[in-house]
Parts: sequence; C-alpha cells; structure tokens
Amino acid sequence: AIIEILSDNALLNNLRRRAYDYGRTQTWPEIGKQYWDIFSKTRFGGKTLTKTFTHKADSISLLEMPEPSLDHLRTMTDDTGLIQHAKFMLPDRDHGYCTDDNTRAVVAMVKYHTQYSDPEALKLLNTYLSFICHAQREDGTFHNFMSYDRQWITPEPEHDGLGRALWAFGSVIEQPPLPEWIPIIKDFFDRSAPHIPNLSLRGKAYAIFGMRSYLKQFPGASDIKRYLHTAADDLVGFFERASDEKWLWFENILSYDNAVLPHALFETYIATGNEAYLDIATQSSEFLLEATLAGDHFSFVGCNGWYLKGGKKAQFDQQALEAASTAMMLYGAYKATDNPNYLKMQKKAFDWFLGDNDLSIPLYDFRTKGCQDGLEKNGVNLNQGAESLLSFLLALLCSVESYSPKRQNESGTPTNAGKQEKGIIPP
Repeated sequence: AIIEILSDNALLNNLRRRAYDYGRTQTWPEIGKQYWDIFSKTRFGGKTLTKTFTHKADSISLLEMPEPSLDHLRTMTDDTGLIQHAKFMLPDRDHGYCTDDNTRAVVAMVKYHTQYSDPEALKLLNTYLSFICHAQREDGTFHNFMSYDRQWITPEPEHDGLGRALWAFGSVIEQPPLPEWIPIIKDFFDRSAPHIPNLSLRGKAYAIFGMRSYLKQFPGASDIKRYLHTAADDLVGFFERASDEKWLWFENILSYDNAVLPHALFETYIATGNEAYLDIATQSSEFLLEATLAGDHFSFVGCNGWYLKGGKKAQFDQQALEAASTAMMLYGAYKATDNPNYLKMQKKAFDWFLGDNDLSIPLYDFRTKGCQDGLEKNGVNLNQGAESLLSFLLALLCSVESYSPKRQNESGTPTNAGKQEKGIIPP
C-alpha cells in the first residue's frame, strides 16, 4: 500500500490534503475557538457571541504551506462562470463576469485536476472553459465583460485577454482531463492564434505560455512555432529599446503582472534552446527581483503610482497578481537553469500571501479559503474577489508542482545550473 501511494502523485496529494484539512481542525486556535463557543453558549443562554476574533491561525507560520482548497472558488462560481468581484467574501453580482478571470480559472483548474484528480475541479473547469469558449467571437477575438443577466457589455479594445485565453486553451491541450477535449479546444486555439502578432506586450507573454503547451501536443505545428518565435522576438525588441545599464526592463515603467515578461522568455528558451532568450530573461528577472525585494521579504510595485524609470517605486497598493506571477516566474527560471535557489525565492514570493510582506499581515483567509484583494497602506482590502483568489491558487499550485518528486524529470530543459555569475540568485 505504501509503495502504491508513493508511486501515485494524485493519490499522495489527496491523502496530504485530507490529512492537512483534518489537522487544521485540531490546532490550538481551533480548539480554543470551540471552547469559546461552548462557554459563550453556556454563559449567554445558548447564544453565540458575534464578535469576530483574529485567530493565531490567521498568522500561521510561514514554514507551513496550506493545502489547495476549492471552497471560496465554489462560492464565487455559478452555472454561468466565475463572478469577478466580492463584497467581503460574498459574490458581488452587480459586476457580473470577466473573461480574464475565467481564463485564469481554467489554468488553475487544469493544474488542480492534474495534481489531485478531483472531480469537483473537473466540474468547475467545465464551467470556466465553456464561458471562455462562448466569449470567443467568430473572428477569434474575445468579449471580456458580461453582466449578471448574461449580456456582453460594449466591446473594448483587445489588450491582454486574448493572450490569456490562449494560455487557458493551451493548458487544456497539454493536460486534458479527457483526450476527446484536445481537437475541440485546438479549434478554438487555432481560431485566435493569427491575432498573436497584434497583441499587447503582456498579451504576447500569455500567448507564449499557451503556445508552449500547444507545442507539447503538436510539436510539428509550424505556424505556432513561427508565432512563438515572433512573440518572443518582440519581447526582446521591447527590452532592447527600453533598457540601459541601470534599467534592465521591457518598458520605461514597472506596472502590473511584471514577472510574466521574463517568465515568457524563460519558457521560450526551454522550448528553443536559444541562449539570447535566457540572457534577457535572466537580466530582467534579476532587475525585477532587486526592485521588489525589501530585505528578507517581497514588497511588490504598488498600483498607486507604479514605478517609473528614474522615479520612486510606489509601495501600495500591492496586488496578489504580482506575488503569483513572481512565484511562477521563479519556477520557470528553475526549470530553465536547474538552479535550486530559484525554488527558495519562489517560496518567499508565495509567503507574501501568508504574512511575509511589508505589513506582516496575511492575505490568505484560512476560514473562507479566499484571498484579500490587496495590501494597502493601512491594512488589507477585505474584499475577496476572483483575481486575488486565483492568484493565490496559482501560486500555491505552482509551488506544490515545483516540489513534486517528478519535477526534475519533466521539464526537458538544457542544464544551466550556475548560469548566473552574480546577482540576487546565487549559482
């Protein structure tokens, strides 16, 4: 039985999750809360006090990694798709749905189902995948916002959404829950692929993730290979035009979801073996890490001002999206270089969610299994919307994947351990 468990990653992860969930009910803060409830009911005639307490569990040790949970994701999902905003932990139906969030949810559920073989994840995946397939127009572009009454809102210019949709489609093509899904989703992917050259900078990065996955199933797809090289070369062109000796970046500003840019070039290097992509990915990731590390923890670029070249980095509000993309970039860097120090940095990026941040406040809610919508100057944003939740789940699932026993055998990466001679990441 032990040999069977150790040889089956999905079974092992399920047992870990069940043991973790049970163990959480036996911690002293939870036991203390149960005693408090009993004493309150006894003292106040069976009525439980409504005062909210901050439990020690909310600032749990950073050495502990929580098990992925679908609880809050289920709360935020109906039969149409994933609702984008929340008022505290309650879905805010006034703002409806967003294709961007549903694409991220597809990526997350593919990872979750691959690691845990959970039928609930497959059910959610069906919902999100159906939403983004419905969002695709006949010409391969996408609607982005849908009201709660299922009406598409006035079209807006394409920015990043099509790239994210290709990332989602590629994830399903690479790791389909059923092989019958592959030709269906391939058709959706192929319809949108011709738009890749016209995407925004980050849109091209997301598309690269999708094309990397696509080519694992269809390595002879010459048109997708061409789009991959073109998108990666475009990123290189942006870097060469904007960077100088002190500013090693793709734009004259560090703004949102920054880490996807070097991450995309790490992935392109893995696919092509072209050292030029690895060189720029390494330079730009080092620059980003230097800009966002504050001593022993991450302090991501705040959205209230960003970080302009020659200016000062805004400290707040920090978004969960940055922690997730940084964690995923660092795993991509590890796969490209075999340098285990990237995995140590990845854990530090993930720990931002658990309180290893500028305010030492956790954003992950161990009770609802949701994630607060950002780190603000005076605390956390108490809303628990879709983007923050998916950022947490993607960072966590990526971390689980990076520490799985099979990780060193699946990347197919040229060995470049110690490629960097200096910088934040030691060889």
